[in-house]
Amino acid sequence: MARLSIERRLLITTACLFLVIGSVLALTVRAYARRAADEAFDRVLTASALSIADTVAIEEGAVAVDIPYSAFAILGTSRLNRVFYRITAPDGSLVTGSPTLGLDIPASANETLHLHDAVYRGEPVRIAAVQRYRADTVTGTGGWIGIQVAETREARRELAGQLTLNGMLPAVAIALLACGLILASVRSAFSPLRLIESNLRSRRPSDLSRIETEVPVEVSALVSALNDFMDRLGSVLDGVKRVTADAAHQLRTPLAAIQAQAEVALEEAAGERVKRRLTRIHHNAREAGLLANQLLSDATTLHRLETQEREAVDVGQSVQDALQMLRAESAYAGLMQSLALHMEGSALHVMAEPVVLREMVRNIVENAFIHAPGPTLVRLFERQGQAVLQVMDRGPGIPDSAKGRVFQRFVRADHRSAGSGLGLAIAKDVAVAFGGAITVADREGGGLVVEVVLPVVRERTG
Repeated sequence: MARLSIERRLLITTACLFLVIGSVLALTVRAYARRAADEAFDRVLTASALSIADTVAIEEGAVAVDIPYSAFAILGTSRLNRVFYRITAPDGSLVTGSPTLGLDIPASANETLHLHDAVYRGEPVRIAAVQRYRADTVTGTGGWIGIQVAETREARRELAGQLTLNGMLPAVAIALLACGLILASVRSAFSPLRLIESNLRSRRPSDLSRIETEVPVEVSALVSALNDFMDRLGSVLDGVKRVTADAAHQLRTPLAAIQAQAEVALEEAAGERVKRRLTRIHHNAREAGLLANQLLSDATTLHRLETQEREAVDVGQSVQDALQMLRAESAYAGLMQSLALHMEGSALHVMAEPVVLREMVRNIVENAFIHAPGPTLVRLFERQGQAVLQVMDRGPGIPDSAKGRVFQRFVRADHRSAGSGLGLAIAKDVAVAFGGAITVADREGGGLVVEVVLPVVRERTG
């Protein structure tokens, strides 16, 4: 189903309106041009007929005609027209000219000139007909002598077409200019909506701040409704975050206690069946504690991304702080012994928020500990103006079919392993928010490499 476009509908409606107006204008101009051409040629045709009428006379009972050269010379100015004439005696007999011209035109008994449209030899012609009363100077008798002069309409049509073209060209130019102005006006009228769209598309997913862009009065109601909706949505999400963070914070202590009690009980348990149950309790408490920690980390990260300003942060220091936090957790004490840290070159600074950057590193390293307990290498170096952080393990890795899904929230490549599916999702949100990217790849010799790249900022000196 085609999407509705107000802009397209306005342009189509305007084009149809211009088409109707243009058609009416073209018909009007054409009618005016034909009338103007007829008036111009009728004057010449009338002058020719009258000049012939002035020369007719009756002498000794016969009609005498001395057709002046100028009578046809003025009609012959157009190379397109053909000229015909017919002069009749008072008794209706032909004196000279075309015998069949204007036979259907009734003769009048006055000297008024009449113009007629007729067909002669299959072609439309224009006929000027006039009567002149002449008396015989010898006998004293007289009568009405008929004069008809006709011409074909080719020159009239040519002149009418030229007048129509000359009349329509300015109108077409004005119409095209008006269409361009209307198109520009319509696009300009919709530009505030495009600004709002650009504003919303450029925001981070968690940014629900109000739209402060100046907009016309007609769009202000829409912007106000959007702002009200985002305020309500932001309030709901803030409440959800608070509940999540509070729940995670409150659950960590009892979950840690359950895990500790399960460990003590495992040491004192005698039966295998009891040990299996205690092992399951210990495993579930550990996973629940890990989920609570990552939910708390997620809430902290999102909150600080929205509220804290960016500053130049030493990535190396953030890495060391994250490792120090992991070292303080008893669950990772043994794994920290097998971790190696290599940082090359001088300090690397990126525009970030310190706590959020530390949480990103912590989540990536913790993810390696959970899914691939064993030797882990953390490298930090500069490459083409970017700070590169690599966390490499010797675990089973991730199948190629699952590599594209590991950054989704609550998605795990292997559901049999521990973890919540939040660690890499949090890391990706942070990397993207700081203008970087995160990828996973197979490690040479087995294992997985998680790589984060962030643009380096140079500290001003002097």
